[in-house]
Amino acid sequence: MQPTVSVPIYQTIYRLGALYSIYRLVIAFCLIVIFLITLENQEPHYTYPSLYFYSVAAFTVIAALQMVLLRFYPHGVNRQFIGFFLVDIPFLSLLTFALDGPNLAISILFVITVFVANFLLSKRKALFVTLVAVIAVIYQQFFGSFFDFSNLNNIGNSALLAFLFFMVYGIGQVAINRFQLLESLNTYQSIELFKLQNINRYILEQIEVGYLVLDGQYKIIVSNPAACLLLGIPPLYAHEQYLLSHFQPDLYDILENTVIKDSERFQFESYKSAYTVDIRVQKLVVPHQALTLLVLEDAQKINQKVQQLKLAALGQLSASIAHEIRNPLAAIVQANDLIMGSSGQQQAILHQMISKQAVRINSIIKDTLDMAKNRKTTATKIHLQNFLNDLLINDLQDARQNIQLDVQTQLFVNFDDMQLRQVLINLVRNALRHNDEYADFVLIKAFKNEHHICIDVIDYGKGVAKHDISQLFQPFFSTEINGTGLGLYLSLSICEANQAKLIYVEQKQQGACFRIECPLTE
Repeated sequence: MQPTVSVPIYQTIYRLGALYSIYRLVIAFCLIVIFLITLENQEPHYTYPSLYFYSVAAFTVIAALQMVLLRFYPHGVNRQFIGFFLVDIPFLSLLTFALDGPNLAISILFVITVFVANFLLSKRKALFVTLVAVIAVIYQQFFGSFFDFSNLNNIGNSALLAFLFFMVYGIGQVAINRFQLLESLNTYQSIELFKLQNINRYILEQIEVGYLVLDGQYKIIVSNPAACLLLGIPPLYAHEQYLLSHFQPDLYDILENTVIKDSERFQFESYKSAYTVDIRVQKLVVPHQALTLLVLEDAQKINQKVQQLKLAALGQLSASIAHEIRNPLAAIVQANDLIMGSSGQQQAILHQMISKQAVRINSIIKDTLDMAKNRKTTATKIHLQNFLNDLLINDLQDARQNIQLDVQTQLFVNFDDMQLRQVLINLVRNALRHNDEYADFVLIKAFKNEHHICIDVIDYGKGVAKHDISQLFQPFFSTEINGTGLGLYLSLSICEANQAKLIYVEQKQQGACFRIECPLTE
């Protein structure tokens, strides 16, 4: 294994090496103590007691020096680790020779040394240490046989121990591969987590809304610069964990002494802050931890936004009124042009039309204002056949010859009469403007299906382009150069206020179809 793959792995290997250096010194000290305890009865235990003692003493001194070197000079650790095993293998071989062959205790020490080599050294170097250990165990017995032929009896034990070394080496390689995989996975996850933390921190630093996360003891877990600014907390503590009671005691007192429900809002002022802060409390569901998120905004900016929305709504309302009164104004202008050269009876009819359209203009303005104030509509039960006939006579007289009705009998809807009239005039006028020049009429079709009473306004023009369908009912969207883009938006709002829907139905052939879907009446 290469201990320099990454900084986390390098640190892990260094810690393992430091622990192994301590282990070596402890083992050497224990061997000296055991030798001194059994000093009076050495013959049964030690074939060469002097060799055993001097080997342990020399190993103790060298192990201590190597441990100090690793501790105070943590550079070139690969070479230092190699030095560990260059000392350990000869030392254990001398102990084996001094004890007249391998025994259980020395064999365990050998096995531990071979196993640790797999973690501290690369694969090739660990194999080299294993081979050296095998050679040292087996061939030192041959060396001993030159002095005493009885040592030949230990060769079988040495061969078995050598086989065990290879087994330990294989197991060590499997273990180190797993270790490498887990370490690499942990490193990758740590890097990804670090990236996400940096991204989250960057996002929090850029937004103007303040975010403050507190734990159960009101310790600041997460905060962004905006929150620090609004609360008067120094930016130095924006990403640290400190007690809220120390840095913002006023807010701490409110949270500690007041029962605040989830998603509740309140305004906060403090001598530490120059802002009036609007705070929304949100409880966070986190395993094994109770966290509270505080969303902080400058109350003055919120008021400014509300005022801007009111102004925008007022502008939209004014534009919608101007758009809606065009139709009755057009009828008034046309009647006024015809009144000069008409007979007395015709003048009476035209006067009546002008009076009715003036009333309608006033009604449109009133209804639009009512809708802007969210006033309830007055729904009545409308007989569609009679209603549509009256619509053609009184509201669409100029285009009556270009409109065809297809209405099922005995259809009733619950709708505000004037508002339904307003919606249908908008849809019919739009259909007439977009109808094909060779088409004779637009169709108003009313029918009943399983769930709704449907009123379709169908033209035979080019239809609506697919890329425009999603924007049809958006305010101020229009495919006409001179269009305001408020007709369909206002019609949709009126339908929704009457518990109905206004949708666009794509046609299989040429044309466009706008459908009003009303709930079934009892």
